[in-house]
Amino acid sequence: MKTKRWPLLLVVTLLTALIITGCGTPKPTEAPPAPTATEAPAAEPETESELEMETEEATPEETTEPEETEEATPEKESEPEETEAGWTADGVIAEGEYAQQADYNGIRVWWMNDDAHLYLAMEGDTTGWVAVGINPELGMKGADYIFGYVADGEAQVWDAWGQDRTGATHPPDTEIGGSDDIVAFAGVEEEGVTRLEVQIPLDSGDEYDHALVPGKSYPLIVAIGGKDEFNAYHSKYAPGELTISAP
Repeated sequence: MKTKRWPLLLVVTLLTALIITGCGTPKPTEAPPAPTATEAPAAEPETESELEMETEEATPEETTEPEETEEATPEKESEPEETEAGWTADGVIAEGEYAQQADYNGIRVWWMNDDAHLYLAMEGDTTGWVAVGINPELGMKGADYIFGYVADGEAQVWDAWGQDRTGATHPPDTEIGGSDDIVAFAGVEEEGVTRLEVQIPLDSGDEYDHALVPGKSYPLIVAIGGKDEFNAYHSKYAPGELTISAP
């Protein structure tokens, strides 16, 4: 009997010792606490001066209204200047303005000269062109032409040259190697009448202009046409004579 109780006593003793020394079943270890999100440090409040600067930057600059400028107005055409001879290119035949005149049944011519220029007016009963040809050789050939008309209220005048006896063979001097030597001109069209005034040199030096000598007379051709066209056929023409007064 004593032999059987000894092992039991030994087992009880060992269990008691384990309990006392804490060698029992180990307790489960606790998991470390999960990290908590840390809040970012609050930004320091901006100073008053910084806030003012930010406010100024955020405020859009005031746009200045563009100054109103006066619209440029076109310059008025200058008044025609009066020459030393008392002549003005204005398309108006004043009483006593010209020293000489001639009427060719519906075509009228006035003229005067000083020692350097010829001042000539020509008028025709037409709403088309008016022309004079100075010192022709044969028919229209060799004539120094002043040809023009008034279209839409604007006078157009050419310094031309007769190249043949008949036809529209009177090109502008500038197209055949010469020069346009009309110094001044003006024109009007009113009540079925076209009137032109021109100033040309007595001697331009152009081979397609005749040198006009004071004290001499030259044959003249006068003509009118029914259209505002440089090459339109004439409706009336007549021969005449031009005398250049001696100074």
